[in-house]
Amino acid sequence: MSSFQNVTDPTDLDGLRQVIASAPRADALVPLGLRLLDISPHATDKIHEVVEQELSLAGRVSAGAKVIILVDSTMILRDGEDLKSKIARLLSADFNVEKFVLGNDAHLLANEQSLDMATDAVRLADCVVTIGGGTITDIGKVATQRNGDIPLVVVQTAASVDGFTDNVSVILKNGVKRTVPSRWPNAVLADTVTIAGAPSAMNTAGFGEVLSLYTAPADWHLASLFGLDSTFHETPRDLLLAFAGDVSEWANGLADGESASIEQLTRVLAIRGIGTGVAGSTACLSGVEHVISHMLDMYSGSHGLPIGLHGAQVGVASLIGAAAWELLIERLRGGAPELKFPSDEQLEARVRSAFEWCDPTGEKGTECWAGYSAKLANWRQNEQTAVTVMQSWKDYESEFSRSLPAPDTLARGLRIAGAPARPDQLGGWVTADVWKWAVLNCLFMRDRFTVVDLLFFYGWWTADDVDLVIARAASAAVAHGL
Repeated sequence: MSSFQNVTDPTDLDGLRQVIASAPRADALVPLGLRLLDISPHATDKIHEVVEQELSLAGRVSAGAKVIILVDSTMILRDGEDLKSKIARLLSADFNVEKFVLGNDAHLLANEQSLDMATDAVRLADCVVTIGGGTITDIGKVATQRNGDIPLVVVQTAASVDGFTDNVSVILKNGVKRTVPSRWPNAVLADTVTIAGAPSAMNTAGFGEVLSLYTAPADWHLASLFGLDSTFHETPRDLLLAFAGDVSEWANGLADGESASIEQLTRVLAIRGIGTGVAGSTACLSGVEHVISHMLDMYSGSHGLPIGLHGAQVGVASLIGAAAWELLIERLRGGAPELKFPSDEQLEARVRSAFEWCDPTGEKGTECWAGYSAKLANWRQNEQTAVTVMQSWKDYESEFSRSLPAPDTLARGLRIAGAPARPDQLGGWVTADVWKWAVLNCLFMRDRFTVVDLLFFYGWWTADDVDLVIARAASAAVAHGL
């Protein structure tokens, strides 16, 4: 990891490219397509210059160019000034500017309706500027890609997720969150003054998102060993871990909007997005903790409840991920039974039953079975590889044990950051029953293989096992006064 220790500035994209190019098997990675990343107190003041540059690089006439500003209805302030109006004013001096507002409330969803509306709205644009959080950014990436990769400038206004600097989008398909390929933004402007002024819950949610980089790579590596994921690569993993360092050193002050902590959080989230993009898969940072978050979103969406902050949910669920790995390693030390392989018919019934509790219409069950059945088919083709790996588990245990944090370590970071660490801190609707449902059934909602899948095939993911894992996570939170 020594070469990655030299990466201190994620905005030095050429430097990042050089480090990535010098890593082993660099040809297996996706080229970094982001041209400009500016993380600074005055990033948005450069909007006119950046749009002009992108138009020039795209071979489009600058004078009078049509610039569509794509936003949601949330008011965003920078030092008390309406940021969206300010950016429109800065651009209107030389460009034909139109603002298109998606949604009529604060809970914009990246569903097909929103994607289609945005795609049509930007169809004739010479350049698109998105202003806001992760959802409007994801919509902007899809809409501009559908129109031939119109130049896209992203104005990041919160440090809540890492999707600003990657080449994928999280969308809703039949009410279920799915990650789909989209495109790199041309430029990302992260104004740290605006970000520091965002609601503190947004920025502490970003810290929760960061924690998955300590657990998800183990899920990614496990899937790779089993032949289930060909994208595993040490470079994105090691780059991310080296850059993030010890989160306890900079997490303090996030809840209060302290500038140094906010800037470091924004930088870590930026490098996370870049790492995901060059990996060619979100699996490097999206393991069991993310599927639990998606389960909560599915439940809230089905019941007309407020959509929770994704990063906050990930932070709490990261304790579950760590505890699940802890359980697996402990039990394997005591001797492993044979892996159990239920029939497809049995598993389909289990999946559909799991999601009937959340959605009696069966729509979400059908969508989740489509994802899980693909994972299952992949498993069937590679189950002998998995059996062989597990017969030699002692050869791998030390590597996994060294890389994985204890739930206590993650809980300490959440406490320092002022972020939620217990499910009841995510919202009153996240009851003990809802939380257990999400944890117990998270393996069934998509095609990604995680530690929970392996526990399930060993018969170690029963209701009692899940109670144990939940209790361990809760104990870690309580131990730190959370």
